[in-house]
Amino acid sequence: MSDFLGPHGKATVILMKAHFESELPKLKDLKKLLHIPDGRYYKSGGRNYSSTHRLERLLNILSEIRGEERDWKRYSSSDYLITVAQVHSNLFMTLKYSAQVVDGFNLTDACMDELDQLMGAYSSVCSMRSDVDNMWSTLERNKERAMKVGISDTTILNPNIPNLQSILQGYGDAEYLKATSELKDWYEKYRWKVGAPKSTSSSDEPEDETETV
Repeated sequence: MSDFLGPHGKATVILMKAHFESELPKLKDLKKLLHIPDGRYYKSGGRNYSSTHRLERLLNILSEIRGEERDWKRYSSSDYLITVAQVHSNLFMTLKYSAQVVDGFNLTDACMDELDQLMGAYSSVCSMRSDVDNMWSTLERNKERAMKVGISDTTILNPNIPNLQSILQGYGDAEYLKATSELKDWYEKYRWKVGAPKSTSSSDEPEDETETV
């Protein structure tokens, strides 16, 4: 079993991006801003890489669903902060660290297993639809190969592509919409939401501390 979320199987995970450790938000500052008792940084490429990569891949899939230009670097993280479960962001955090925060999630082991299944279903239906999209070019290539080697079978030389396209119109569309809807619903349920800000003491200056593993 993964130890990504700790012994209780639930935690708040915030994906961060920084070229240098010194650019990461200081832990003392985050404790004050987010009202958390503690937290710890880990490298995204460390032993829990598969879990952080899964979250980054989700963000890229959602971007793809929205029709945005593919940019894997946009959602890649260098580090992640893990802290107690059900921590929410706030306006102060958003304004101060928007450049460092990729995204955040309130996670459990169960919801990570669910995400695995949802992304697997999405990948499968996309692969199936892609097979059909590529079918027409495959048929054309087969026709050219058949002509070169003297094959006379008319079903290969002159396949009724318009008829096939008509039959397969909308192939997998319903399942694709279901898969994308479920991924979006998962994200909305578990993403890091902005909660009502709490007052902070202006005299409580954050200390210069960053822990990274």
